[in-house]
This record gives sequence, C-alpha cells and structure tokens, in this order.
Amino acid sequence: MGIQYSIPYLLAAGVLFFLYLIEDRKLRFLTRKTAIFTAYLFLWLFIGLRGHIMSDFISYYPYFEEYPDIFSLNAKSLLNNFEPGFNIYTALFKTFCGNYFAWVAFNTLIDLLVLSWFFKRYCKSMILPLIFFVAFNGLLMEFNLYRNMKAIDLFLLSMPYLQKRRFLPYFALNLIGISFHSSAFIYLPLYFCLNLKLSKIVIWGSFIVVNLLYFINFRFISDLISHISFVRELTAYDKIIGYASSAEEFKFSVGYFERTISFIIFSLLYRSLYKQNKENNIFFNCFWIYYCSFLLFFEVSVFVERIPTLFSFSYWVLFSNVVYCRFKSSRFIEIYLALLVVMKICTSYGTITSKYQNILFNTPDFNTQRTLFLQEYRKKHR
Repeated sequence: MGIQYSIPYLLAAGVLFFLYLIEDRKLRFLTRKTAIFTAYLFLWLFIGLRGHIMSDFISYYPYFEEYPDIFSLNAKSLLNNFEPGFNIYTALFKTFCGNYFAWVAFNTLIDLLVLSWFFKRYCKSMILPLIFFVAFNGLLMEFNLYRNMKAIDLFLLSMPYLQKRRFLPYFALNLIGISFHSSAFIYLPLYFCLNLKLSKIVIWGSFIVVNLLYFINFRFISDLISHISFVRELTAYDKIIGYASSAEEFKFSVGYFERTISFIIFSLLYRSLYKQNKENNIFFNCFWIYYCSFLLFFEVSVFVERIPTLFSFSYWVLFSNVVYCRFKSSRFIEIYLALLVVMKICTSYGTITSKYQNILFNTPDFNTQRTLFLQEYRKKHR
C-alpha cells in the first residue's frame, strides 16, 4: 500500500473538516451558509474534475465516446451496453455535449445536489456526512459505480415517500433507479419493512446468527445457485460461480472489525439516535441490511461489491448523527471516528490506480491509465 497516493484524499477530508468547524461555529471565518456552499463546491471540483482514476473509466470512457446522441439512438444501442435508463440519460447529455469529462462533472453535480438535499433533511450537519462520504465508499462509488450511484440517488429521493407510506411515487422513482442499475430492484420490497422498528432480540439475534454462519463458512449462496436450474441457464451463471470460487476471505480483516464495531456502536446508541430523529430508524435498518448482507454474501464477491454498496449511505448519516448524541463515552467515540476516517482513506486510496488526477492540472491519457490498471490487476491476481 502506498500511503503517498492517499495524501490528496486526506487533504480533501481535512479541508472538509475545517469547513465543518465553521459550520458548527467552532471557528468563525465564514458564515455557516458560505462554509456549506464552499464544502460542496470544493468536493465537486475534487471529484467532478478528476482524471482517469481506479478502474471503471476503462468501460465508461469508450462507452461514452462511441455512444450516439438522442437523435441517433435506436433499439439496438438502447438495449446494449448498460441498462436503458442510463443509456437514454447518456444519449441526452451527448446531444448537448460530447466531452467525456464534462459528462463526469455533470454526473457528480447531480449526485452532490441530491446529497445536499438529503443531508439537509436527515442529518444534524451538512458537511460532516461529506467527510464520511469520502471515507466510506462515497468516492469509490463516484469513481467506479456511475450507474449504481444514480440508482442510489433515486432511492434517496424516494425516502420521504417511504416515510409517508406513499407507495406509487416510491415505486416509480425506484423503477427509474432499476433502469440505471438492476441491483436497485432490492429497494422495491424494502418499502414494506424499512419503517419497522427492530427489537433488541432481532438486532442481537441476527448479529449472532450471521457471524456464526460467516465463521463456520456456511457457503449456502453458491450451493443455492448450483441447485437452481433456471439460474444455470443464465449467461451470468458461469460468471457468478467464478466469483464464488475465487472470492477472497474476509475473516478477521480490518474491514470486518470496522463493520462489526460500527454495528455495535449503532446498536448501543439506537435509542439515542431514535430520540434525536425518528428517521434514524430507517438508516439503522439500512445499516443492518448492509452488515448482514456483507457477511451472508461474503463467498460471492460480486454480491459483496454490489448489494451492501446500495446501503453505504447509512454510514454517512448515522456516523454524522452519532457525533451529536450525548453520552458518557462521546469523546472516545469522536476520537475513534477521526482515526477510523484516516485509516479508511489510507486503505481505500493507497494504490497507484488511486493516484489523484485533476483535469485542471493534468491531461489524463486513457491508454496509459488503462495499461497501468491492467498491470496492477495482473500483479494482484497472479
């Protein structure tokens, strides 16, 4: 791991923390509104004007360059490549602008506008959750999961309809989300259970069960797949089995302990979070799904990468709201969270493929970055 590659990301988190201190009125260089605006503008410049970072640009750059505009779109191009909603969205943008980096900047702008609305509605701070966004999968999703992020945006926008039990607008928004990434299908049935208040028995009972299954290596997912006849006929079957047979072991990893400690913190503070804001119940349920699905699907890495990611936003909300809970060990938790953010950033962005580029200062070269990524991939999988 190269710590030097994570330095720009640590600095970005540091800038956000400085602006958070102003928002929280611990510093008074700017007004609170100016600090919030500056934080979102800074993050847009940092993410939206990036060069070729991590891996998914290998797919998205040629996709965008070759994709037709809305007037040249036909049935074949609509149904090929990615989901149709994402294809239409790309074709519409390309009708007005054919620059890939402008497309990336526009994607990021949409995401940050949705997040600003979301955090203003559900968090005690609008800047603090951005720090957790940087540390906990947010940047990874921006860099690598363009379609997933749009599906998550639409789910976040549907949250008020979930609270008010308005099924049709909730269903409609998430159907659009499915048209951006099919994994968003999981949001539809959750309409019926995310508002439920879990009992202590369910919370701690599930915690014990999923950990027990995890440590006895109960590989029921791959076994289930191998016994379902219609799944065997799908073109994705071999790919799924390949993921199952080559999935890395996560036992006793740093990530396992981080997730488990987070589960314990949120569970112990569940009552305080609920008193602070009843909507925290929904985000706790989302984190509960995140934690349980990670342990249940650990043997199939493609499931681990896709399903828990859909609920990463629960980290951003819950950790930022935990900071505003008052309890005996609050100072200890704050120190732990600060160290955790640094550790997560260093481990998430500590490879050469994460080396930061910004189009204001660099001229990204697709072929060079693609070759670099493939070399690193081969080294890792020898």
